[in-house]
Amino acid sequence: MQAQSLDEFCRQVADAYDHLYDLVYLRAHPLAEFVASDPTHSRREKAWRLHRVLLDVIEELNPGPQAPTFSREWRRHRLMLLRYQEGLDPQTVAEQLAISRRHYYREQERSIQAISTILWNRYASPSNAPQLESRPEEDEASLSYHELLRREVTRAGQAGRPARLDDELQGVISLLQERLRERALTLEQHLLEPPPAISVDRNLLRQILLGLMGYLVEHAEQATIRVTMQAKETSVTLNMAVEPPTAVHSPAEAHVEEGLSASDELAALAHIPVHPLHDNGLVAGFEVELPTVPPNTILVVDDNEDVLELFRRYLSTQPVRVATARTAREALAKARQLQPHAITLDLMMPQQDGWDLLQTLLNQPETQHIPIVVCSVLKQEELALALGATEFLAKPITEQALLSVLTHLEVL
Repeated sequence: MQAQSLDEFCRQVADAYDHLYDLVYLRAHPLAEFVASDPTHSRREKAWRLHRVLLDVIEELNPGPQAPTFSREWRRHRLMLLRYQEGLDPQTVAEQLAISRRHYYREQERSIQAISTILWNRYASPSNAPQLESRPEEDEASLSYHELLRREVTRAGQAGRPARLDDELQGVISLLQERLRERALTLEQHLLEPPPAISVDRNLLRQILLGLMGYLVEHAEQATIRVTMQAKETSVTLNMAVEPPTAVHSPAEAHVEEGLSASDELAALAHIPVHPLHDNGLVAGFEVELPTVPPNTILVVDDNEDVLELFRRYLSTQPVRVATARTAREALAKARQLQPHAITLDLMMPQQDGWDLLQTLLNQPETQHIPIVVCSVLKQEELALALGATEFLAKPITEQALLSVLTHLEVL
Protein backbone atom coordinates (compact mmCIF):
# COMPACT_ATOMS: atom_id res chain seq x y z
CA MET A 1 0.00 0.00 0.00
CA GLN A 2 1.27 3.46 -0.82
CA ALA A 3 -0.74 6.57 0.10
CA GLN A 4 -0.67 9.13 -2.69
CA SER A 5 0.06 12.09 -0.40
CA LEU A 6 0.71 12.88 3.24
CA ASP A 7 -2.69 14.60 3.44
CA GLU A 8 -4.41 11.43 2.28
CA PHE A 9 -2.31 9.45 4.73
CA CYS A 10 -3.44 11.73 7.59
CA ARG A 11 -7.06 11.04 6.68
CA GLN A 12 -6.37 7.31 6.75
CA VAL A 13 -4.70 7.59 10.17
CA ALA A 14 -7.66 9.56 11.52
CA ASP A 15 -10.05 6.93 10.20
CA ALA A 16 -8.01 4.13 11.77
CA TYR A 17 -8.12 5.87 15.17
CA ASP A 18 -11.90 6.25 14.80
CA HIS A 19 -12.09 2.44 14.45
CA LEU A 20 -9.16 1.64 16.75
CA TYR A 21 -10.96 -1.10 18.68
CA ASP A 22 -12.92 -2.51 15.74
CA LEU A 23 -10.41 -5.16 14.69
CA VAL A 24 -12.71 -6.51 12.00
CA TYR A 25 -12.85 -3.08 10.36
CA LEU A 26 -9.06 -2.72 10.62
CA ARG A 27 -8.53 -5.96 8.68
CA ALA A 28 -9.53 -4.23 5.46
CA HIS A 29 -7.98 -0.88 6.33
CA PRO A 30 -5.27 0.37 3.91
CA LEU A 31 -2.96 1.17 6.84
CA ALA A 32 -2.91 -2.51 7.83
CA GLU A 33 -0.92 -3.22 4.67
CA PHE A 34 1.18 -0.14 5.27
CA VAL A 35 2.49 -1.15 8.72
CA ALA A 36 2.48 -4.93 8.15
CA SER A 37 3.37 -5.63 4.53
CA ASP A 38 4.66 -9.17 5.07
CA PRO A 39 2.55 -11.35 2.72
CA THR A 40 2.72 -14.27 5.16
CA HIS A 41 0.69 -12.35 7.76
CA SER A 42 -3.05 -12.95 7.78
CA ARG A 43 -5.51 -10.06 7.65
CA ARG A 44 -6.28 -10.68 11.31
CA GLU A 45 -2.59 -10.40 12.25
CA LYS A 46 -2.23 -7.21 10.22
CA ALA A 47 -5.25 -5.65 11.94
CA TRP A 48 -3.81 -6.47 15.33
CA ARG A 49 -0.41 -5.01 14.40
CA LEU A 50 -2.05 -1.81 13.18
CA HIS A 51 -4.00 -1.54 16.43
CA ARG A 52 -0.81 -2.01 18.46
CA VAL A 53 1.21 0.48 16.36
CA LEU A 54 -1.49 3.16 16.72
CA LEU A 55 -1.49 2.77 20.49
CA ASP A 56 2.30 2.63 20.83
CA VAL A 57 2.99 5.66 18.65
CA ILE A 58 0.91 7.91 20.93
CA GLU A 59 3.74 7.69 23.45
CA GLU A 60 6.08 9.27 20.91
CA LEU A 61 4.16 12.52 21.38
CA ASN A 62 5.10 12.51 25.07
CA PRO A 63 7.33 15.56 25.65
CA GLY A 64 8.66 14.13 28.91
CA PRO A 65 8.39 15.26 32.53
CA GLN A 66 10.27 18.49 31.83
CA ALA A 67 7.43 19.85 29.65
CA PRO A 68 5.17 22.36 31.42
CA THR A 69 1.73 21.04 32.27
CA PHE A 70 -0.87 22.30 29.79
CA SER A 71 1.82 23.22 27.27
CA ARG A 72 0.87 22.51 23.65
CA GLU A 73 3.05 19.39 23.49
CA TRP A 74 1.78 18.08 26.83
CA ARG A 75 -1.84 18.76 25.82
CA ARG A 76 -1.62 16.90 22.50
CA HIS A 77 -0.10 13.82 24.08
CA ARG A 78 -2.65 13.90 26.90
CA LEU A 79 -5.52 14.34 24.45
CA MET A 80 -4.59 11.20 22.51
CA LEU A 81 -4.16 9.20 25.73
CA LEU A 82 -7.53 10.24 27.12
CA ARG A 83 -9.43 9.82 23.86
CA TYR A 84 -7.95 6.60 22.50
CA GLN A 85 -6.42 4.76 25.45
CA GLU A 86 -8.82 5.84 28.18
CA GLY A 87 -11.80 5.88 25.77
CA LEU A 88 -13.25 9.17 27.03
CA ASP A 89 -15.68 11.12 24.87
CA PRO A 90 -14.53 14.43 23.30
CA GLN A 91 -16.48 16.62 25.74
CA THR A 92 -14.95 14.91 28.78
CA VAL A 93 -11.46 15.14 27.28
CA ALA A 94 -11.98 18.84 26.56
CA GLU A 95 -13.09 19.43 30.15
CA GLN A 96 -10.08 17.60 31.56
CA LEU A 97 -7.76 19.65 29.37
CA ALA A 98 -9.62 22.88 30.19
CA ILE A 99 -10.22 23.71 26.53
CA SER A 100 -13.33 24.34 24.44
CA ARG A 101 -14.92 21.66 22.27
CA ARG A 102 -13.78 23.55 19.14
CA HIS A 103 -10.24 23.78 20.51
CA TYR A 104 -10.35 20.04 21.22
CA TYR A 105 -11.01 19.19 17.58
CA ARG A 106 -8.22 21.51 16.42
CA GLU A 107 -5.75 19.88 18.82
CA GLN A 108 -6.93 16.40 17.86
CA GLU A 109 -6.33 17.16 14.18
CA ARG A 110 -2.83 18.48 14.92
CA SER A 111 -2.03 15.47 17.11
CA ILE A 112 -3.04 13.09 14.34
CA GLN A 113 -0.99 15.10 11.84
CA ALA A 114 2.06 14.73 14.11
CA ILE A 115 1.49 10.99 14.47
CA SER A 116 0.90 10.66 10.73
CA THR A 117 4.24 12.30 10.03
CA ILE A 118 5.98 9.85 12.37
CA LEU A 119 4.35 6.86 10.71
CA TRP A 120 4.86 8.22 7.17
CA ASN A 121 8.58 8.71 7.76
CA ARG A 122 8.91 5.34 9.45
CA TYR A 123 7.06 3.19 6.94
CA ALA A 124 7.10 5.14 3.67
CA SER A 125 10.80 5.91 3.97
CA PRO A 126 12.46 3.09 5.90
CA SER A 127 15.87 4.68 5.54
CA ASN A 128 14.76 7.63 7.66
CA ALA A 129 13.97 5.59 10.75
CA PRO A 130 13.95 1.96 11.86
CA GLN A 131 10.62 0.21 11.51
CA LEU A 132 8.68 -0.50 14.67
CA GLU A 133 8.29 -4.16 13.79
CA SER A 134 12.04 -4.74 13.60
CA ARG A 135 12.84 -3.47 17.10
CA PRO A 136 15.05 -6.16 18.64
CA GLU A 137 13.43 -5.97 22.05
CA GLU A 138 10.07 -7.03 20.59
CA ASP A 139 10.80 -8.50 17.14
CA GLU A 140 7.04 -8.55 16.57
CA ALA A 141 7.34 -9.10 12.83
CA SER A 142 8.17 -12.75 13.45
CA LEU A 143 5.42 -13.37 16.01
CA SER A 144 2.22 -15.27 15.36
CA TYR A 145 -1.19 -13.74 15.95
CA HIS A 146 -1.68 -15.83 19.08
CA GLU A 147 1.71 -14.80 20.43
CA LEU A 148 0.83 -11.14 19.86
CA LEU A 149 -2.35 -11.62 21.86
CA ARG A 150 -0.46 -13.42 24.61
CA ARG A 151 2.04 -10.56 24.81
CA GLU A 152 -0.80 -8.05 24.98
CA VAL A 153 -2.31 -9.84 27.98
CA THR A 154 1.13 -10.15 29.63
CA ARG A 155 1.81 -6.42 29.17
CA ALA A 156 -1.58 -5.60 30.65
CA GLY A 157 -1.03 -7.90 33.62
CA GLN A 158 2.32 -6.28 34.37
CA ALA A 159 0.72 -2.82 34.28
CA GLY A 160 -1.41 -3.80 37.27
CA ARG A 161 -4.13 -1.18 36.80
CA PRO A 162 -7.42 -2.49 38.23
CA ALA A 163 -10.49 -1.09 36.53
CA ARG A 164 -13.80 0.34 37.65
CA LEU A 165 -16.36 -1.52 35.61
CA ASP A 166 -18.72 1.44 35.24
CA ASP A 167 -15.90 3.69 33.98
CA GLU A 168 -14.79 1.18 31.35
CA LEU A 169 -18.36 0.60 30.21
CA GLN A 170 -18.91 4.31 29.76
CA GLY A 171 -15.67 4.55 27.77
CA VAL A 172 -16.84 1.75 25.48
CA ILE A 173 -20.26 3.33 25.04
CA SER A 174 -18.61 6.65 24.20
CA LEU A 175 -16.59 5.02 21.43
CA LEU A 176 -19.69 3.30 20.02
CA GLN A 177 -22.06 6.22 20.45
CA GLU A 178 -22.28 7.21 16.80
CA ARG A 179 -22.74 3.63 15.66
CA LEU A 180 -25.50 3.12 18.22
CA ARG A 181 -27.33 6.11 16.80
CA GLU A 182 -26.91 4.94 13.21
CA ARG A 183 -28.41 1.54 14.01
CA ALA A 184 -31.26 2.95 16.13
CA LEU A 185 -30.04 1.16 19.25
CA THR A 186 -30.66 2.34 22.78
CA LEU A 187 -28.77 1.33 25.90
CA GLU A 188 -30.39 0.46 29.20
CA GLN A 189 -27.98 0.07 32.10
CA HIS A 190 -28.61 -1.43 35.53
CA LEU A 191 -25.28 -1.06 37.31
CA LEU A 192 -24.14 -1.80 40.84
CA GLU A 193 -23.70 0.80 43.56
CA PRO A 194 -21.04 1.25 44.67
CA PRO A 195 -19.35 0.38 41.38
CA PRO A 196 -17.13 -2.70 41.70
CA ALA A 197 -13.38 -2.58 41.17
CA ILE A 198 -12.29 -5.28 38.73
CA SER A 199 -8.91 -6.99 39.04
CA VAL A 200 -8.30 -6.83 35.28
CA ASP A 201 -6.12 -4.25 33.54
CA ARG A 202 -8.14 -1.28 32.31
CA ASN A 203 -7.03 -1.38 28.68
CA LEU A 204 -7.44 -5.13 28.46
CA LEU A 205 -10.93 -4.98 29.94
CA ARG A 206 -11.89 -2.18 27.56
CA GLN A 207 -10.76 -4.13 24.52
CA ILE A 208 -12.71 -7.20 25.60
CA LEU A 209 -15.87 -5.22 26.35
CA LEU A 210 -15.57 -3.21 23.16
CA GLY A 211 -15.27 -6.34 21.06
CA LEU A 212 -18.35 -7.91 22.66
CA MET A 213 -20.46 -4.77 22.68
CA GLY A 214 -19.28 -3.88 19.19
CA TYR A 215 -20.44 -7.27 17.93
CA LEU A 216 -23.95 -6.69 19.30
CA VAL A 217 -24.06 -3.18 17.83
CA GLU A 218 -23.01 -4.41 14.38
CA HIS A 219 -25.48 -7.31 14.31
CA ALA A 220 -28.61 -5.72 15.73
CA GLU A 221 -30.76 -2.71 14.92
CA GLN A 222 -33.84 -0.93 16.20
CA ALA A 223 -33.57 -2.59 19.59
CA THR A 224 -32.35 -2.14 23.15
CA ILE A 225 -29.06 -3.44 24.51
CA ARG A 226 -29.63 -4.10 28.19
CA VAL A 227 -26.56 -4.15 30.45
CA THR A 228 -26.94 -5.62 33.92
CA MET A 229 -24.58 -6.65 36.71
CA GLN A 230 -24.88 -9.22 39.45
CA ALA A 231 -22.48 -9.18 42.38
CA LYS A 232 -21.05 -12.44 43.69
CA GLU A 233 -18.60 -13.08 46.51
CA THR A 234 -15.43 -12.70 44.45
CA SER A 235 -16.72 -11.66 41.04
CA VAL A 236 -19.29 -9.70 39.06
CA THR A 237 -21.40 -11.20 36.30
CA LEU A 238 -21.88 -8.71 33.48
CA ASN A 239 -24.76 -9.44 31.13
CA MET A 240 -25.14 -7.66 27.77
CA ALA A 241 -28.22 -8.70 25.79
CA VAL A 242 -30.20 -7.44 22.81
CA GLU A 243 -33.93 -7.11 23.42
CA PRO A 244 -35.89 -8.34 21.60
CA PRO A 245 -33.48 -11.10 20.48
CA THR A 246 -35.17 -11.14 17.08
CA ALA A 247 -33.46 -7.80 16.34
CA VAL A 248 -30.20 -9.73 15.88
CA HIS A 249 -29.77 -10.70 12.25
CA SER A 250 -26.54 -12.73 12.06
CA PRO A 251 -26.42 -16.52 12.54
CA ALA A 252 -24.04 -17.40 15.34
CA GLU A 253 -21.89 -19.88 13.44
CA ALA A 254 -21.33 -17.58 10.47
CA HIS A 255 -20.11 -14.52 12.31
CA VAL A 256 -18.96 -15.19 15.85
CA GLU A 257 -15.46 -16.32 14.88
CA GLU A 258 -14.99 -13.38 12.48
CA GLY A 259 -16.39 -10.71 14.79
CA LEU A 260 -15.25 -11.90 18.18
CA SER A 261 -11.98 -13.76 17.72
CA ALA A 262 -9.76 -11.14 19.34
CA SER A 263 -12.10 -10.49 22.29
CA ASP A 264 -12.64 -14.19 22.88
CA GLU A 265 -8.94 -14.99 22.76
CA LEU A 266 -7.97 -12.04 24.95
CA ALA A 267 -10.59 -13.09 27.50
CA ALA A 268 -9.42 -16.71 27.39
CA LEU A 269 -5.77 -15.71 27.87
CA ALA A 270 -6.79 -13.52 30.82
CA HIS A 271 -8.90 -16.39 32.26
CA ILE A 272 -12.13 -14.40 31.94
CA PRO A 273 -15.11 -16.64 31.11
CA VAL A 274 -17.29 -15.30 28.26
CA HIS A 275 -20.52 -17.15 27.45
CA PRO A 276 -22.53 -16.25 24.31
CA LEU A 277 -26.29 -16.07 24.94
CA HIS A 278 -28.11 -17.84 22.11
CA ASP A 279 -31.67 -17.38 20.98
CA ASN A 280 -32.96 -19.47 18.06
CA GLY A 281 -29.48 -19.96 16.65
CA LEU A 282 -28.47 -16.32 17.09
CA VAL A 283 -25.96 -14.76 19.46
CA ALA A 284 -28.16 -12.21 21.21
CA GLY A 285 -25.85 -11.32 24.07
CA PHE A 286 -22.94 -12.25 26.31
CA GLU A 287 -22.37 -13.12 29.93
CA VAL A 288 -18.94 -12.21 31.28
CA GLU A 289 -17.56 -13.30 34.65
CA LEU A 290 -15.15 -10.65 35.97
CA PRO A 291 -13.02 -11.08 39.12
CA THR A 292 -13.37 -8.27 41.64
CA VAL A 293 -10.67 -6.65 43.73
CA PRO A 294 -11.07 -7.81 47.34
CA PRO A 295 -12.40 -4.88 49.38
CA ASN A 296 -10.19 -3.15 51.88
CA THR A 297 -10.88 -4.02 55.51
CA ILE A 298 -11.35 -1.45 58.26
CA LEU A 299 -11.25 -2.58 61.88
CA VAL A 300 -13.36 -0.37 64.15
CA VAL A 301 -12.38 -0.70 67.81
CA ASP A 302 -14.83 0.78 70.33
CA ASP A 303 -16.66 -0.57 73.37
CA ASN A 304 -19.79 1.45 72.52
CA GLU A 305 -22.17 -0.51 70.27
CA ASP A 306 -23.80 2.74 69.10
CA VAL A 307 -20.45 3.98 67.76
CA LEU A 308 -19.84 0.66 66.00
CA GLU A 309 -23.25 0.86 64.34
CA LEU A 310 -22.66 4.49 63.39
CA PHE A 311 -19.37 3.65 61.66
CA ARG A 312 -21.01 0.70 59.89
CA ARG A 313 -23.66 3.09 58.55
CA TYR A 314 -21.06 5.68 57.51
CA LEU A 315 -19.18 3.02 55.53
CA SER A 316 -22.17 1.08 54.18
CA THR A 317 -21.99 2.75 50.75
CA GLN A 318 -18.22 2.39 50.46
CA PRO A 319 -16.39 -0.54 48.80
CA VAL A 320 -14.92 -1.75 52.11
CA ARG A 321 -15.42 -4.53 54.63
CA VAL A 322 -16.02 -3.38 58.21
CA ALA A 323 -14.87 -5.52 61.11
CA THR A 324 -15.50 -4.54 64.72
CA ALA A 325 -14.01 -5.23 68.15
CA ARG A 326 -15.23 -4.13 71.60
CA THR A 327 -12.16 -5.05 73.66
CA ALA A 328 -8.42 -4.62 73.27
CA ARG A 329 -7.90 -8.38 73.32
CA GLU A 330 -10.44 -8.93 70.55
CA ALA A 331 -8.99 -6.03 68.56
CA LEU A 332 -5.45 -7.40 68.70
CA ALA A 333 -6.59 -10.87 67.61
CA LYS A 334 -8.59 -9.48 64.67
CA ALA A 335 -5.78 -7.12 63.63
CA ARG A 336 -3.40 -10.08 63.40
CA GLN A 337 -5.90 -12.30 61.62
CA LEU A 338 -7.53 -9.84 59.18
CA GLN A 339 -4.58 -7.56 58.48
CA PRO A 340 -6.93 -4.57 58.03
CA HIS A 341 -5.97 -1.63 55.85
CA ALA A 342 -6.75 0.76 58.72
CA ILE A 343 -7.84 0.65 62.36
CA THR A 344 -10.02 3.23 64.11
CA LEU A 345 -9.26 3.12 67.82
CA ASP A 346 -11.17 4.48 70.80
CA LEU A 347 -8.96 5.43 73.73
CA MET A 348 -11.39 4.84 76.60
CA MET A 349 -12.16 1.12 76.87
CA PRO A 350 -12.51 -1.26 79.82
CA GLN A 351 -9.69 -3.50 81.04
CA GLN A 352 -6.89 -2.45 78.65
CA ASP A 353 -7.35 1.10 77.36
CA GLY A 354 -6.64 2.42 73.89
CA TRP A 355 -3.24 3.86 74.82
CA ASP A 356 -1.94 0.41 75.73
CA LEU A 357 -3.47 -1.15 72.64
CA LEU A 358 -1.94 1.55 70.45
CA GLN A 359 1.53 0.71 71.72
CA THR A 360 0.94 -3.03 71.40
CA LEU A 361 -0.20 -2.69 67.79
CA LEU A 362 2.75 -0.46 66.92
CA ASN A 363 5.28 -2.82 68.51
CA GLN A 364 4.02 -6.10 67.06
CA PRO A 365 5.70 -7.08 63.74
CA GLU A 366 2.37 -8.41 62.41
CA THR A 367 0.49 -5.14 63.00
CA GLN A 368 3.02 -2.27 63.14
CA HIS A 369 2.44 -1.40 59.44
CA ILE A 370 -1.31 -0.79 59.87
CA PRO A 371 -2.39 2.90 59.96
CA ILE A 372 -4.22 3.71 63.20
CA VAL A 373 -6.79 6.50 63.46
CA VAL A 374 -7.33 7.41 67.12
CA CYS A 375 -10.95 8.43 67.78
CA SER A 376 -11.64 9.98 71.17
CA VAL A 377 -13.50 12.61 73.17
CA LEU A 378 -10.18 13.32 74.89
CA LYS A 379 -8.38 16.36 73.49
CA GLN A 380 -5.13 14.49 73.10
CA GLU A 381 -4.34 14.83 69.39
CA GLU A 382 -0.70 15.88 69.81
CA LEU A 383 0.01 13.08 72.28
CA ALA A 384 -1.72 10.45 70.10
CA LEU A 385 0.28 11.48 67.03
CA ALA A 386 3.51 11.63 69.04
CA LEU A 387 2.90 8.09 70.28
CA GLY A 388 2.52 6.75 66.74
CA ALA A 389 -1.10 7.24 65.66
CA THR A 390 -1.42 8.03 61.97
CA GLU A 391 -4.46 10.33 62.33
CA PHE A 392 -6.68 11.72 65.08
CA LEU A 393 -10.45 12.32 64.98
CA ALA A 394 -12.28 14.08 67.82
CA LYS A 395 -15.63 12.66 68.84
CA PRO A 396 -18.41 13.12 67.89
CA ILE A 397 -17.18 12.07 64.44
CA THR A 398 -19.06 13.07 61.32
CA GLU A 399 -19.36 10.89 58.24
CA GLN A 400 -17.47 13.45 56.18
CA ALA A 401 -14.56 13.54 58.65
CA LEU A 402 -14.25 9.75 58.72
CA LEU A 403 -14.43 9.35 54.94
CA SER A 404 -11.95 12.19 54.45
CA VAL A 405 -9.34 10.57 56.71
CA LEU A 406 -9.80 7.12 55.15
CA THR A 407 -9.54 8.62 51.68
CA HIS A 408 -6.33 10.37 52.67
CA LEU A 409 -4.98 7.02 53.86
CA GLU A 410 -5.97 5.54 50.46
CA VAL A 411 -8.26 3.02 52.12
CA LEU A 412 -11.27 4.31 50.16
